[in-house]
Amino acid sequence: MDSSSPFGSFLNNLSGEWQINLESRIPRKELYQARIASSKPSLGFFVLLLCAAVIATLGLIANSTAVVIGAMIVAPLMDPILSLAFALSISNNKLAKRSLLTVVIGVLAVVATSALLASLLDVSEVNREMTSRTAPNLIDLGVAVAAAVAGSFSMTRERLSNSLAGVAIAVALVPPLCVCGIGLSMGNEVVAVFGRGTVAGITNQISEGSFLLFLANLIGITVASLFVFLVQRYGSVLQCWRNLVLWLGLLGLLCIPLSSSLHDFSIKQDIESKFDAFKAGQVRQLKLTRENPYLWQRVRLLFSNVRVNNNNATVDLVFSAPKGVLTDDIANNLSAAFVKRGKEEFSLDDIKITISVIPNQINKFSDAMTLPSSR
Repeated sequence: MDSSSPFGSFLNNLSGEWQINLESRIPRKELYQARIASSKPSLGFFVLLLCAAVIATLGLIANSTAVVIGAMIVAPLMDPILSLAFALSISNNKLAKRSLLTVVIGVLAVVATSALLASLLDVSEVNREMTSRTAPNLIDLGVAVAAAVAGSFSMTRERLSNSLAGVAIAVALVPPLCVCGIGLSMGNEVVAVFGRGTVAGITNQISEGSFLLFLANLIGITVASLFVFLVQRYGSVLQCWRNLVLWLGLLGLLCIPLSSSLHDFSIKQDIESKFDAFKAGQVRQLKLTRENPYLWQRVRLLFSNVRVNNNNATVDLVFSAPKGVLTDDIANNLSAAFVKRGKEEFSLDDIKITISVIPNQINKFSDAMTLPSSR
């Protein structure tokens, strides 16, 4: 709009001369030199990576979210992956091989460091920070793709380079590898910790699930970044179509187990909703909970692990409940309700459910304490 016109001048004064600023992208040669530097396995890269692995492993063992986030910021593993995507977009095989080798060596270093540290500390229990990274699905792949678009685009714009730390937190490459290393140091069965309660005999799927999460992040970042570089004309589709087809094929193969995990995730959500409905009905049916509804409100579903193989499901459920509330009869009724719902809605042939209960103690004081007033 013409700013010399009265209406144009009015809009400029009202908006403070606001306008869209289309930043110029970094020149191809400059970005190429930066990607070459990031693809080389430097001493600084491995120092930061090993420090991130130690921080993440200790944070996972201590069940500390803040410490794990700190490890995400320190970890430099995102750089060689972006270099790999850039190399694929410009069909530079030498840069692609060097970047991929750096990523592979980095992955082995992180897994070995976490496994060694877990063995030295004799870790035999898993907690929420670990179990939350063992069941990836298509949602995690979507997060990786969105983070990759943000990271690769920020890398091509000088003013947006400070966003890379947030991208590293969103995509989380090192923590899943550390969980994989911790899982490798354990046996076939693990002990899960929920608050102050523990449940033994849960199947050890720690390594497989966490490494699948890392693969989802790796392939999602590479494919999404490859498209970003092509859209910005750093490379040509005619030159890199073979790389594009190969990595899209890998992405398609990855979607198969992730879709299965998403199916498991849907069953978990259904289990939680079914338990909420079941719990609401039991308040009106049980004499114990009618007299004291607060007891039944204290029943919590702490953990649900669903595994589907050949249309047969195995479900581990861990509850926290006051003593005497979640009895064997109630647990059997709950299990039967889950089996019926699972077979009807998910067309499963068989469902095997294992229910564990962690008792908690409630101290109720009927008389209020009278504190002396101060003057």
